[in-house]
Amino acid sequence: MTAGINKFLLPPLMVLLFFVSGSCSSQEWQRLNYYYNSGALPPPYHYSYNISITSDGAGELTYVKGYDEKGKNKTQLNFTLGKKQMKELKRQLKISGVLTDKIKERPNEEIPDGGHSDNLTVYSDSEPPEIIASVPSYPDLKYVAALNKLYEYIVSCVPNEYWNEVNGINGD
Repeated sequence: MTAGINKFLLPPLMVLLFFVSGSCSSQEWQRLNYYYNSGALPPPYHYSYNISITSDGAGELTYVKGYDEKGKNKTQLNFTLGKKQMKELKRQLKISGVLTDKIKERPNEEIPDGGHSDNLTVYSDSEPPEIIASVPSYPDLKYVAALNKLYEYIVSCVPNEYWNEVNGINGD
């Protein structure tokens, strides 16, 4: 009798296990990229930056002064997040809905004219990495508060001395 039950239950259990393991692995991320652009400003005032953080805590800030990404206008600085920072980053990702919801862009009539823009892209741990989440520059308004907290947290993960360096502030 046990063998008959095993034959009957085993296939559906295997299918369930396949889908459960697949849905869990689809939420695993390897790297996130947060991009900020100050908007349409004259070159001395314009800047943009990208913050890339891997799931093991390796981070990189790429900062561009003006519009030309060549030479001294571009600065790349590496940093590492500690365990507490990574735990908080994962918590902020969860709260924001980035990994669970398909966040859409606002309708055109709700997108502001001018000002800065920012967006987030999250990549999988598969090879080659795939985009598992993407947040547009002007997300649906119901996500804005949680996304702003996430973005502020990502920015705060970059050491202050790096921000001072790229902004030309002398730390003396």
